[in-house]
Amino acid sequence: MRIHIIGTINGETNEGMRNIATHLSREFQKENMVLQSGLRELHKIIVNSIKADVTLIFARANQLTYYLSRLVTKLCRRTWIILVQKPDRQFSMLNASHPLACSYLSLTEGDLVDVSVLPGQEKRLFHVGIKKEKFVSVSLDKKKALRAKYGLESNKPLVIHVGHCSAGRGLEDFLYVNDVQKLVVASGMFESQEVVSALENDGVRIIRGYLENVEEIYQMADVYLFPTKSTEFVISIPLSVMEALSCGIPVIGYESFRNLQEIKGKKDAINLVNDPSEISDLVKRLLNNPSSKSLLSDSYTWDEVATQVMGILQGDEK
Repeated sequence: MRIHIIGTINGETNEGMRNIATHLSREFQKENMVLQSGLRELHKIIVNSIKADVTLIFARANQLTYYLSRLVTKLCRRTWIILVQKPDRQFSMLNASHPLACSYLSLTEGDLVDVSVLPGQEKRLFHVGIKKEKFVSVSLDKKKALRAKYGLESNKPLVIHVGHCSAGRGLEDFLYVNDVQKLVVASGMFESQEVVSALENDGVRIIRGYLENVEEIYQMADVYLFPTKSTEFVISIPLSVMEALSCGIPVIGYESFRNLQEIKGKKDAINLVNDPSEISDLVKRLLNNPSSKSLLSDSYTWDEVATQVMGILQGDEK
């Protein structure tokens, strides 16, 4: 099959949509011809859409994506938009008036609620994957060695976050965590200087840029803080939460981010609060119950996800 992927794939996986697109592309290439076009490469998009048996659009469903999809669906009969976040209001309004001649793959049912489809088109769900062989728990000695490698105190608890230092992600809530080391790995994308300054002034260490061995950050941590309250600022099923859990690191998040409850974890894996004032005490409780094994009770490899998606594209999976 000739699969055309429209999206940003540059070898790095430090952003949710790109992470998913990159891993699926790699898996598809094992048995299919994969054609890739950047979101701004209009000529390439046109040529590859004509060549393709199926086109997958990896982009936030907004006004620009709507009009791009209008073009692509005229060139490739089988087009799918990949939803990893809820479509924005403009996309939903445009698509309600003039539905696109395409199908949708989504991580959650909620992101499909406001999506209109034409007869013969589909709305389907797919899983998110994880590199199980990479994101694994380590021994206490290894944890201490990793902290030394990154210039941290070996015996002082560590609370981390991996993502972006952008406004809206709630990273200012690190200021409510006391008596621990605090570390944020930031991609450098969507960066808010105000957020960065607040964190640095509180003694939060920030590592910027793409880390090939990002699993080491999770492995040397004690608690993963995911302080985002709305899916507006992250993908609907946060990969960083799954990666932390796979490394045996418990997660603290907010009740308002309801999609966290769709991640199947073991006892004390995902711990939800309603107010930032609750975070510090919860961190202390979790520090008294460390895990030496994965806290995920249900997960999929990228190979399994690609097989699932291929089944949907080929019409084999119902």
